[in-house]
Amino acid sequence: MRPILFQFFSIKLYSYGLLAALAFLAAFFYISRNVKKSKPALIEQDALQNLFFYCAIAAIVGARAFYVLTNLDAFLFAPLDVFKIWEGGLVYYGGLVCAVAFAVFYLKKYKIPALKFSDIIAPALALGHSIGRLGCLFAGCCYGKPSNVFWGITFTNSDTLAIKGVSLHPTQLYEAFFNFLIFAVLHLYNKKTHKNGKTAGFYLILYSCMRFIIEFFRGDERGRFFLGLSPSQNISIILFAAGLSFLFFIRRQKNDAAN
Repeated sequence: MRPILFQFFSIKLYSYGLLAALAFLAAFFYISRNVKKSKPALIEQDALQNLFFYCAIAAIVGARAFYVLTNLDAFLFAPLDVFKIWEGGLVYYGGLVCAVAFAVFYLKKYKIPALKFSDIIAPALALGHSIGRLGCLFAGCCYGKPSNVFWGITFTNSDTLAIKGVSLHPTQLYEAFFNFLIFAVLHLYNKKTHKNGKTAGFYLILYSCMRFIIEFFRGDERGRFFLGLSPSQNISIILFAAGLSFLFFIRRQKNDAAN
């Protein structure tokens, strides 16, 4: 693939950074469009912009911090590389946890209906993540294991983060496709009447299942933890349980459907 789209003298445009920016924009416009449709409006546009801006910062910091923690050897002798996020190296789960934590704080502070708002955010997360994984493909991060499947991808660019010259599982495309599928399912589900928060619960379950399976095809070793599983698989188990618990909690609430 092509980590650097083009270079003009010393100015470089990184494909990862560009697609990450597009992912955030796509998520924001999806949320903004659906917030405007809600009656009464869940949140003012100015407040939404502030929320999204700070959540984006929290997501980037959390995603980068988790990546650094699981790849400490790569940064021991080049600590300044921690800040080169445009070259790739963000862990989605780290970003998700930090962004959600800030969003909960913000929504509670300004008394915004968190459950209903979460149902709008959930499809946006899947949409943005789908686009962001294409950035991983171009950069070569999050690459798959060697494989002889006919759809395998061979990275040859000298700047790629992936193993070069070997056919690999295109795990970035796997996740991009299934994230978009999750987005479509949740978007259609939101068109039906249901209890507030159920879409978000289904997102946690669907994404954690998908991520758990795709991790078996990943080739970028990040260590093994509980049960010999990768860090992301362990987190997937936790989020799956959290999603089920969340749906159980919502089911026991009074009927507050407003979708």
